[in-house]
Amino acid sequence: MPDLTGIQFKEVDWSDATDAIRAIRYKVFIIEQRFERKMLEDRHDPYCHHILATDIHDIPIGCGRLNQDGRIGRIAVLVSHRGHGIGTNLLGQLIKIARQSHIPQLSLNAETDLSHFYDQQKFHADGPVYMKQGVPYQRMTKRLA
Repeated sequence: MPDLTGIQFKEVDWSDATDAIRAIRYKVFIIEQRFERKMLEDRHDPYCHHILATDIHDIPIGCGRLNQDGRIGRIAVLVSHRGHGIGTNLLGQLIKIARQSHIPQLSLNAETDLSHFYDQQKFHADGPVYMKQGVPYQRMTKRLA
């Protein structure tokens, strides 16, 4: 089991955590993965549930969001903190919020080489593999009710 000592996961409002979330997304999606800048934020962000992970020094290291319709997305963990269960915990927190919100089904778009990560949380492939900026993705779903 990974050591998450000092790592905190908290639900945050977009208006309060915009800068922290955008900084993580910028490093992961724009710099590292070379996605378009629209990955930094969109019109859905103000209405989503957001989870922010911070390290022992309260420095933001990961984030993820849950739309009101059950779509999970924008899960990002800084490369320096991967492999320690932070992404798994972010996903777990988002699933917990969905259950509390009585959302019956979750969906997400997963890079196919990360599908095992979502399989562990009982997500199932739903539809064909498709390409997004040269990366293969697949929609995955999970029933909660």
